Amino acid sequence: MRYEVKIGILAIVAIALAFWGYKFIQGSNLLSSSTYYYSIYDSVDGLTVGTPVTISGVSVGSVNGIELNQQDSKAKVTFDIKKGINIPKNTKALIATVSVMGQKAVILSYDQPCFGDGDCAEEGTELEGRVLSLLASFTGGTGDNDEVSPVDAAKETLKSTMDSLMHELFSPESDNPIARSTNDLAITMENLKASTARLQRILDANAGEINTTMENLAALTNTLAAKQESIAGMIDNAEGFSEGLSKIDLEETMTEVNTTIKSLQGTLSRADKAVGGVNTLMQDVNSGKGTLGKLLSDDKMYIQLNEATRSIDSLATDFQDKPYRYVPFKSRKRVLKHDKRDAKLEADAAAAGMTVEEYLLKKG
Repeated sequence: MRYEVKIGILAIVAIALAFWGYKFIQGSNLLSSSTYYYSIYDSVDGLTVGTPVTISGVSVGSVNGIELNQQDSKAKVTFDIKKGINIPKNTKALIATVSVMGQKAVILSYDQPCFGDGDCAEEGTELEGRVLSLLASFTGGTGDNDEVSPVDAAKETLKSTMDSLMHELFSPESDNPIARSTNDLAITMENLKASTARLQRILDANAGEINTTMENLAALTNTLAAKQESIAGMIDNAEGFSEGLSKIDLEETMTEVNTTIKSLQGTLSRADKAVGGVNTLMQDVNSGKGTLGKLLSDDKMYIQLNEATRSIDSLATDFQDKPYRYVPFKSRKRVLKHDKRDAKLEADAAAAGMTVEEYLLKKG
């Protein structure tokens, strides 16, 4: 066989396979026998050649062709049905949406099947065509106007249920706690409405006073804004004072305070003992014996008592002149500082030949 003949035969086979594949993709199998029917539709949006034709969800064929009749603007759709599938005469060809992505299919719907006894549609006859809405496609409707839609029945049931629920929950005659609460809320809202009206009347009557108050508040705000720098300075001073307080060594101060308190306690203890001795002396004097008698007859006792008196007087004078030594909250450093100042003052007064009081009066 010549080479050119082989090439020609191969080309013919390739063309035949391509044509068969094209028809197969469109849903028509050239190697199997089939019958065809057609339907007329007002619109075939989304329908294409090769769209499956199903009965009860089983694919029994496909759309073989779609033609437009320009005279009445209607579309003629031809179906290619597998051989051996009986199609009743009253079959309806319903174009339905079978997926949420908008995929179309032609559903053959009929009431009673046929068995080839003259009650089946002949090949090439027209089947009644209808286009199902999206809702009817997913609810199982057939597009008949005289049939009750499942959605309508569900709506009626839902409406009845909602009426019963509304009566149970919101009727004034209902004993349901929610109904009572709702009625109470309605009464409360009416009272609130009346109160709001009264409040509005009060505001209208006192509009002048309210405006005056707002003007005073605005003036106060302006004053605060004008004094902003002064207020900021006060805050800065307060912060500086707080920082100074934080830097004080409280532990050392408390130690010095405790030392001063102990010293004062010793002094008070000694004074208490002295007072006790005086009481004892008075008791001895009342009894006609004791130190007082000896004091009257013995100069040595008199001298000792006189010295004790001078010591007490010196202590009182020192307490009067330098009370800071006995104040419990003075630190030891401050006491020493005051002592140095008093010593210098006494030295300056002595150098000037005057007493401290005279030196202070002269100094001014």
